[in-house]
Amino acid sequence: MIEHDESAGRVVPFARWHVIEETDLARLVADHVRVRAVCDRLEACADGLPDRPSDVEAMSRCLRAVVHSHSREESAVIGALFAQDLDDPLAAALVGRMRARHLTDSVHVDDILAVLSGASTPCAEAFGYMLRGFFEGCRLAMDFTELAILTLGAGRLSRNARAMLANSLCERELG
Repeated sequence: MIEHDESAGRVVPFARWHVIEETDLARLVADHVRVRAVCDRLEACADGLPDRPSDVEAMSRCLRAVVHSHSREESAVIGALFAQDLDDPLAAALVGRMRARHLTDSVHVDDILAVLSGASTPCAEAFGYMLRGFFEGCRLAMDFTELAILTLGAGRLSRNARAMLANSLCERELG
């Protein structure tokens, strides 16, 4: 669609953008809740070191499934919401950082899974450091994603969508 700007005497394209509704973010926020539960489980594991967790197989399956699906879920939501904005340097930088974090998380998960499977045997202090680095970084990355959506979608977020993100961020601060 073309809109004519009579005062300037030039033709400018009419930009269509969709309002970001609560329903657009529900999957992402639910996914963040699942990943945070895994982070809590890993934190309990780190707190219990040097004892080995009793449910290593279940923890490994859960970690692998949740973190790898998290990357796909978050990328799909961010892509759907902001793909048309990637010519903006801020949008490109924020989305690029989110993608880089997904790769980093994947590498860290592989390292943790190697320890849980017994393929790698670092000392308890090193494994605790690995776990803490992962779950603290993962939590910060999810906060970054929600803050990036608040920034990039500033003028497009519905009141309910903005409240959902703000509540998500505030609940974790209080918890």
